[in-house]
Amino acid sequence: MSSSTAAVAAEAAAKVEWGDMVVISGVVIGAATFLFRKYLFGGKKTPELTIAQKTAIAQAKKLTADTTSEYNSDRDFVLKMRKAGKNVVIFYGSQTGTAEDFATRLAKDIQSAAVRPLVLDPELYDWQCVASLGEDELALFVLATAGEGEPTDNMEAWFNALVSDRESPEDSDLPNFRQPEDKPDFDADSPLLGVSFAVFGLGNNTYEHFNHHARLVDNRMQALGAMRIGERGEGDDDADIEEDFARWKDATLPLIRHFLGSSTPPESGDEAATPEPTWMVIELEAKVVWDKGEFSEEAVHAFDARHPYAAPVTAAVDLTPTADRHLLHVEVDLVGSGLHYESGDHIGVYPTNADEEVDLLLSALGLLAKADTPISVSATDPFAAQQSLFPVETTTYRAAFRHYLDITTPVPRAQIKALVLPHARSEAARSFLRPLADNKDAHAAIVSAGCLSIARLINAVREAERQAALPADSGEGQVPFVLPVEAALELCPRLQARLYSISSSSRVRPDRPTITAVVLQYDAKSESSAESTKPDTTRRCGVATNYLLGALRYLRGDRAVQLEATDGSLRSRSGVLLASNEELPHTADASTVAPVYDSKAHMVQSFTLQPLAGTTLADRHLTMPVFIRKSAFRLPADPATPIIMIGPGTGLAPMRGFIQERAQMAREAPGAPMGTALLFFGARTQEHDYMYRAELETLFADIRESAPESRIITAFSRDQAQKIYVQHRLAEHADLVYRTLLCGQEKLGGASRAHIYVCGDAKSMAKDVTHALVVLIAGREGVSEDVASKWISDMRRLSRYQEDVWS
Repeated sequence: MSSSTAAVAAEAAAKVEWGDMVVISGVVIGAATFLFRKYLFGGKKTPELTIAQKTAIAQAKKLTADTTSEYNSDRDFVLKMRKAGKNVVIFYGSQTGTAEDFATRLAKDIQSAAVRPLVLDPELYDWQCVASLGEDELALFVLATAGEGEPTDNMEAWFNALVSDRESPEDSDLPNFRQPEDKPDFDADSPLLGVSFAVFGLGNNTYEHFNHHARLVDNRMQALGAMRIGERGEGDDDADIEEDFARWKDATLPLIRHFLGSSTPPESGDEAATPEPTWMVIELEAKVVWDKGEFSEEAVHAFDARHPYAAPVTAAVDLTPTADRHLLHVEVDLVGSGLHYESGDHIGVYPTNADEEVDLLLSALGLLAKADTPISVSATDPFAAQQSLFPVETTTYRAAFRHYLDITTPVPRAQIKALVLPHARSEAARSFLRPLADNKDAHAAIVSAGCLSIARLINAVREAERQAALPADSGEGQVPFVLPVEAALELCPRLQARLYSISSSSRVRPDRPTITAVVLQYDAKSESSAESTKPDTTRRCGVATNYLLGALRYLRGDRAVQLEATDGSLRSRSGVLLASNEELPHTADASTVAPVYDSKAHMVQSFTLQPLAGTTLADRHLTMPVFIRKSAFRLPADPATPIIMIGPGTGLAPMRGFIQERAQMAREAPGAPMGTALLFFGARTQEHDYMYRAELETLFADIRESAPESRIITAFSRDQAQKIYVQHRLAEHADLVYRTLLCGQEKLGGASRAHIYVCGDAKSMAKDVTHALVVLIAGREGVSEDVASKWISDMRRLSRYQEDVWS
């Protein structure tokens, strides 16, 4: 480039940068003014920033499409609806895939000549277009609540527009909706007049902010003038979210049909015609086949949840070798990926289904003989938001069931009724399936308790036919049960990533996040008399943790067989088969082989793995698809702030990262002020379940050099006749806990300046810990438990009481 050309380019770049800076400065100043308007203009003292406020300021620094972009017809969902001839749009706010699955099923249930739904991801469309919905159109929201009452990632922009003030949602500003050309009487104060909607929320009542996302969206839509049809549905994952969803649909769908001019629901039940498939499967003669679980056909340079990084697994250890269960420590390498984590973040792992489960389904569907046939799966609706089921154009039946679909989940009752029962042609099959579809107690006792996946349900139906002595071909009306592969694909949810609290410190190991997880296995209990003839009928294995256990076994040198797709046999495929069972490489169906159990009585599953490119089987190098999910679970910025950590079991994971970080700070700056760090750790027994013991003792010795009262306080529930848990230890050490909460004050008189962290079980432990702290504070301060509870709530609001819990 010549010097004159470079000068011109530099001048142009400077002009562009100056213009951008003006806009950015305006956005940042406006955001800051908005966040603190009550304090700038209301005479209030500026408060300590909460994590939510800090995040909002950071987001405001970006030029977001919400405020600066011009109209983009590709993001106009109303325009898309009308072009496709649809009159209902269903938006899902989904973090784990359940809400997306519910939205897809809802569209199927409501479809008729008068009700024409379109399912869309709100992240891909502009909220400003909501006001353009006509009086004969309808928006449905299926919204999960994430974290502590937060919206899901894909609903963040919509939620922020509707709820600009999260502390006082009723004080939120009016969103700047786009004024529709066909509404001359558009009211800027009630911009959603004439807009109708319905909403179903997905939550868990063990969390404080149950269904908060759906409730706020519902309230704000109505406050802006929209009319809700029916009651707001609230699903509870701690009880029976499927039944909650079914009840809401039973009550709401007739109202929706009436609103759209249809009084007759589509045919339902086992006498209905076979449902139209959502997906079309085409078998191909393809030269390029993506069968290793790829998430993109193109090279990816920026990794995220949709494009995970194939991270080398650098370590895998069983932390409790003498216990009766596997407690794993797994480490991955992020060097060169561009991914970065902070202590307290989560790591997402995309697992692989075990070979036994994959072959069980392939066999049930009659696909074993062509398991490695290239296939393409596309939507039958040309206007469907998702045109391809998989992230790659061409894969195989085996790869689809191994990498992309959740094939082990019990089949929901509504799905049995809609997608399985219509394919039953024999009376024996119909008699077996009808109660499972119509009676929630029968479904709970047989399908849920028995963990009947699609494959196991198919086999149970066939066993019922066998017991009824149904001949192989007994004429019309008595045809043996066959489930089409298209129906099976619709029944399988997408295989979701599992999120784990990172158990390492980014300050100490910036490129080597670690996972700490217990391997899940249990025996299913079913009242069904139609048991499968397969060798294993009771043992069930968690998908992700057994995948991690497979990685451990592979790295330590367990038996693995190199598989090459050369001879066209039933098991011809590439990769490495990790299997302790000698028979597996020699059989067409891994599910027919008797299971093998290890020294801990755990069933040993087999996995076909893809070692690191360029390595041999002897090298034992392995990768797994991962990404980083940012979290608000953070240490205080000032290391002089005391911290109290309660993390029983694998709830220790993020606390280990925090402890590593505090110890490193103490080593880097000896003598610098550091707050007391208390860890309350609980497990079953000290001898068998005390993970990371030597490391924790060393780390706390380093911390005590700067914060002498820091210590580990343990609760081993089974080491004495009466069980003792972490909440009991909090009460026993009330003086130390209270002194830590005081932060040098004589009395609290309100929210403590210390930070409390709780990680683990949400259903019981987290609630018991909160109650123990309320009782402790009330007793020491001489106030009522209601007052102490309010102080804890204030700590939550100020991000000083944080929970990373699950149910």
